Amino acid sequence: MQIDVKLPKETRIKLAAEEIFSKYGYEKATLDSIIALADVGKGTVYKYFGNKEQLFYKLVAEKNIPFVEALQQAVDAENELESKLIAYFTVLVDFYRNNRALWQIIYFEMLNNSYCALIFDEDDKPMVVSRYSEDLLSEEFKERYLRYHGLLISEFNILKLLVEDGMNNGELKQGDARISASHLFFGVAMGIFHHTHQLEKTMSYSHMAKIIVDRFLYGEATR
Repeated sequence: MQIDVKLPKETRIKLAAEEIFSKYGYEKATLDSIIALADVGKGTVYKYFGNKEQLFYKLVAEKNIPFVEALQQAVDAENELESKLIAYFTVLVDFYRNNRALWQIIYFEMLNNSYCALIFDEDDKPMVVSRYSEDLLSEEFKERYLRYHGLLISEFNILKLLVEDGMNNGELKQGDARISASHLFFGVAMGIFHHTHQLEKTMSYSHMAKIIVDRFLYGEATR
């Protein structure tokens, strides 16, 4: 990949960061590789982004904003629950396929850890706790965990509200909307991350979305 040196330095750094993170993952990506590809000085990266983690977060957060807006707009454009769900997952499948490497980093590197960190809501405020010992979780770790968890929750909450509405108006069975939406949301994400290239060549975003929603609403049984 070559990056046009006529582009603004900040733009070049983000383009280089996306290429390097997508190719190597977060842990194996280095600022030196990003700097070399962007053709900028190390001081320039620190000036705009501070460090590697802040660079990665800004990269994905900036992508997440229009993604969440697109999810909401797609849902708002439809009237029925089934069509809203199909619209939601059409946008989500499209985005997750095209940003798979970066979002895999969020799921498997930024939110995966050996301390079994869990999120709990305390007075409507998310808190990070350890399944083992609180001594294992530094304040820096908790802050980072909440940042990336917040990105996924902004995507997830749109689906959760759809499920809640479906339960409230009798279209869906009564239950815990958060649990039902979580199983659907994260199950779909894992499925997308593990799809083969051959499947992606033969199945459109909208077709996959229709299958997801059909199985969620009507199950696998033929009767």
